[in-house]
Amino acid sequence: MPNRKGVADLSALQIGSLNYSWVELADYVANVQKQFFSQNLESGDVLLVVTAHSSFESLIVYLAALESGIIVAFVPALPHAELKKRIAILSSMACFVCPSVKDQSIELPNTLVIDCFEARDDKTPRCRQFTSSNITSLIFTSGSTGDPKAVAHTAANHLASAGGLKNEFGFDHSSTWLLSLPLFHVSGLAIVWRWLLSGCCLRIKQGKGLTLDGVTHTSMVPTQLLRVLEQNKPIELERVLLGGAIIPHQLASLAKERGVDTWAGYGLTEMASTVTAKRVDEHDTVGKVLGHRQIRVREQRIFVCGDTLAAGYWRKGILHPLLLVDGWFDTKDLGQWHNDELVILGRVDNQFISGGENVHCEEIERVLLKHPLVQQVFIVPVTDRVFGHRPVATLSLNGAKLDPYLESEFRALCQSHLQGFKHPIAYYTIPERLLGQGIKVSRAQLREWLLLARQ
Repeated sequence: MPNRKGVADLSALQIGSLNYSWVELADYVANVQKQFFSQNLESGDVLLVVTAHSSFESLIVYLAALESGIIVAFVPALPHAELKKRIAILSSMACFVCPSVKDQSIELPNTLVIDCFEARDDKTPRCRQFTSSNITSLIFTSGSTGDPKAVAHTAANHLASAGGLKNEFGFDHSSTWLLSLPLFHVSGLAIVWRWLLSGCCLRIKQGKGLTLDGVTHTSMVPTQLLRVLEQNKPIELERVLLGGAIIPHQLASLAKERGVDTWAGYGLTEMASTVTAKRVDEHDTVGKVLGHRQIRVREQRIFVCGDTLAAGYWRKGILHPLLLVDGWFDTKDLGQWHNDELVILGRVDNQFISGGENVHCEEIERVLLKHPLVQQVFIVPVTDRVFGHRPVATLSLNGAKLDPYLESEFRALCQSHLQGFKHPIAYYTIPERLLGQGIKVSRAQLREWLLLARQ
């Protein structure tokens, strides 16, 4: 943790009305370390941490693990069978269920009992096992197969990621970052490392709403920013990095009117979060490559490498190297360059063939997002006897009901921007239960739901 002169006593962490300095956090961390060792957890062991979002406990446990050389894998409160599947993949030595998890009946093997608020003991010895080459996190990603994979990053990977963004995004020890995304997603964990690198203040999000008083920087998904702007409250937010979905231009314009500098980013779990970033403008690009990363586009396929690239995938206690092509990692994303800025065309697995023509779901989605009432849109290909597949649009609307008049506006929008075979043949409203399950809406779950809805 930062311990530079003049920084140690500054406010490091805010939770509601509570403020903690770096010195105070170090004491809490040292006591959790002591509890690790008393329960036979050692350097190199894997600790599965079940957390609802982010909390004081999940953060202190992570910091204590960093200091102790313990590898942490954050996961949400999944069904018991899914949790056991991840434990088997990790070969984890122990588990910790954060108090913020509503279902405290979760029974996992070797569950640790940790009191993160235990009375501090300044004389507690600190056994520092931290090195930049340590594996410091395991983040699960399903990729295109749907099977969970544990992506392993070192401290050096995370620090390179934070440093490259810091040089462009502009934050320092005087900034306040809101931890608005869950720690079990790499975009949430990346905020923690930006905090540690810069020595800024970290604000932990509480509850369902977003309290932005005093917050200068944060990462969000577009729907989160829209909810903030709709509240019409005074905003001190200087800069927000948006990801997880295509960004509607009208959202960026609305944010600009409120004095918020909106940035678009492209990233992936294997690259420790953000790879490119830029201030949102009229061009549908995701910016230039940040420091410590490299990008190569071959036949529209995006390959990446650099200091932020993961050490590998963790399986059964063994680190397996990533499958690379001449030293480059295949993102399975499709893109192209426009004035030295990257344009994301879509995922390889989001491309389908209709009447012998290649169709990118994201191309149609970008067009429909031009409509002011569309918050989110996902194109789902459905089987067609004549064309092979046809596109169907599933949408989240801003305070409007999907009716024939609105559908006619969508069709007119598509006719003015897209070839006929790319026009959606039907429109559906996404159920609320599919919108609130994490940073990204699951396209696989959308396909399953749509299949039933069209029967």
